Amino acid sequence: MPIFHYQALDPGGTLHRGSQDATSETEVRQFLREKQWFPTEIRTSRFAFSRRKSGGTSKTSFKLSKLLSRSNHQRSLTLFTRQIEVLLDATIPYDKALQLIIPQTQNPKFQSILSDIRGRVMAGESLADAMARHPEAFPAMYVSMVRSGENGGTLGVIMRRLAEYFEQQEQLRGRLRSAMIYPAFMTVFGIAVVAFMVTAVVPKIAQIFEAQEAALPLPTRMLLGLSETVTERWWALLLGLGLITTGFSTFWKSPTGQRWKDRLELSLPGLSRLRIKILVARFCQTLGLLLKSGVDLKTALEISKHVVVNRSFIARLDQLIIDVHNKGMPLSAAMARIELFPEYVRHVVAIGEEAARLDELLERVAERMQEEIGGLLEGLTALLQPALILLMGGVVGFIALAVLLPMLSMNQLLG
Repeated sequence: MPIFHYQALDPGGTLHRGSQDATSETEVRQFLREKQWFPTEIRTSRFAFSRRKSGGTSKTSFKLSKLLSRSNHQRSLTLFTRQIEVLLDATIPYDKALQLIIPQTQNPKFQSILSDIRGRVMAGESLADAMARHPEAFPAMYVSMVRSGENGGTLGVIMRRLAEYFEQQEQLRGRLRSAMIYPAFMTVFGIAVVAFMVTAVVPKIAQIFEAQEAALPLPTRMLLGLSETVTERWWALLLGLGLITTGFSTFWKSPTGQRWKDRLELSLPGLSRLRIKILVARFCQTLGLLLKSGVDLKTALEISKHVVVNRSFIARLDQLIIDVHNKGMPLSAAMARIELFPEYVRHVVAIGEEAARLDELLERVAERMQEEIGGLLEGLTALLQPALILLMGGVVGFIALAVLLPMLSMNQLLG
């Protein structure tokens, strides 16, 4: 169902702007007429889905996977989930709830998706099936939980759990971003200071040294060479940096580069511990949420492995799934064969299996690991601060030493 944007005047002459999903422009005019507004402009959204008839059915041909910004989409999906949870809790039907949410959606691409879903729901399609037609907007976990909620009549509860899940994920991403702000600022500031000294200060001092015939110390010669290269051959440095950056970017995006990156994430000293905890926490939280919502273990494992987004980890989870379903191995025993799962996680899962509380304990494990992630982030940030200060101090100290050594030599000669 397309979205129409309108401008209309009320009886008092006030201009109103808004959007309305409708089957045609005539329906929008009828909507405005009921409000006693006079339309001055009505146009369809440029993000609306283009449709074509084929055998009596219409198919969407508009691809949004490249247009949806991931961060904006995550925020839109979280807000939509919380809004529809509130409306469903108030016993408002799907189609009416979507009709109320669509005009409030700020992301025009996501707004078009919701409009298409509403049209399919009004045509008799289930909400889960309508969402499944847009995998770029609704992940498989989301669709599976919605389908489970529809079948069990607990969609409002499911939506609340989904909203809480996405909000927790957003909080974790916020922690990661906050932890990187200070190191990023210090790095940029340090590079700017060094660049200023090398390009503006050192060339002026070099003129003094050139007037002296005495041999310069090695640190001074190195500094003068660096300054000359930066000031006179800056274009070559930029070209080389651009080529190196492009080469690394191309390599990391290739299948071989992706495998290298995934392996480094799980083996790099210091950072691997944090990355593994993030992946395990995400997997446990998703698995517990799916099991709690009535999704069977096999489907839940298949869906949960994709939230890990690390191919090396996913390959080991594939072996875990085979052990659980083909060999009949308990989940805790299958986790024990993967060294990436901490020992206490395996013990908690074993207790959950024995007490038939696996879903609840998995969510508790995820919450515990998120607390540990917060502590690790604080620790790494605390270590990065003095390390960056020492690095900057070392660079500035080297420049100062390179400048002072010839001056000391000249003073000794004059003395």
